[in-house]
Amino acid sequence: MTPKVSICIPAYNRPAEIVLLLESIASQPIGNWDVVICEDRSPRGPEIEKAVREFSGQHPELKIQYSANDHNLGYDGNLRQLLDIATGEYCVFMGDDDVLVPGALARILGAIERPGTGFILRAWRSVDKDTGDATEEHRYFPGDRLFPPNVESVAALFRRSVFISGLTVHRETARRFHTDRFDGLLLYQLYLVGRIVSEQNGYYISDIISVRHVGGEHFFGSGEKEEGRFTPGQLLPSQSVTFVRGLFEIARTLDSECAPGLYSLVCKDLGRYSYPMLEIQARGLPRREFRAYAKELACLGLGDNWMFWAYYVALLSAGSRICNFMIRSVKRIWGRTPNLTGNQGIAVRQ
Repeated sequence: MTPKVSICIPAYNRPAEIVLLLESIASQPIGNWDVVICEDRSPRGPEIEKAVREFSGQHPELKIQYSANDHNLGYDGNLRQLLDIATGEYCVFMGDDDVLVPGALARILGAIERPGTGFILRAWRSVDKDTGDATEEHRYFPGDRLFPPNVESVAALFRRSVFISGLTVHRETARRFHTDRFDGLLLYQLYLVGRIVSEQNGYYISDIISVRHVGGEHFFGSGEKEEGRFTPGQLLPSQSVTFVRGLFEIARTLDSECAPGLYSLVCKDLGRYSYPMLEIQARGLPRREFRAYAKELACLGLGDNWMFWAYYVALLSAGSRICNFMIRSVKRIWGRTPNLTGNQGIAVRQ
């Protein structure tokens, strides 16, 4: 029998967007799955509840469980809450302003039917929120891949799991590792990836599964443990540094707990793929401030890799627009993001 899947949605302040997500879920063939929504005491919480109740009434065939937290847990805490209240053997996380593509659940269900699967990564697409035009596809490996439980697999999946929509975890395994040590970093899923793939198989789905709408307002910083680290609606250089520092902090913890050697592998991987970390601030900062920002990133460990400095010089000399065009052109020609770290898992015949 196909394992039951819960589609888990941490909701905050987006009543209209969550309806679009629910519509994309309703378009999936009915199967052994349900929807779990956990609203995190946002200012528009009553609107979200009303929108979900109305949608549920219009789609009685869907099993939707709605819950509102007694107090704000923050992004990371709300992910744990979803794992606790869900009833599926597996949980598929979805951001409340993202959507599933047609046929996505069938692909996910096919992957979890493979014995020993504990975690699923997927390809995804970015689209402009206002125009609906696709801006970029994020494909990491050529075809579906199996990643056996070891430190190399954790390193290969770690950074690629920052975007949460479509990530799938074995629920009881994830619940065994509940901790609030990383609350406020917005990266709890990376800790789960490390713990799960240290003992169970990881799997990569090469088809586009989820779509991210670029350009919407973010609300990170609304939770108590996020205050002082992030600010809703803003992305300051100090906040980007905090985010990158969180990547290193979780990698260091996993290295000591379950994956010896991971920290070194992650440092190399983050350095080789550090372009987005630089570009996100290069767009709007004066050159002097951008140099100071890059220096902070370098001191975290990214500066140990020559590719970090190559990206830095390219952004300073050519600017974001030209660099983005060149990188996206390479991805289109290649058909995916070039693999700069070597580990591509084991090819799987679909």
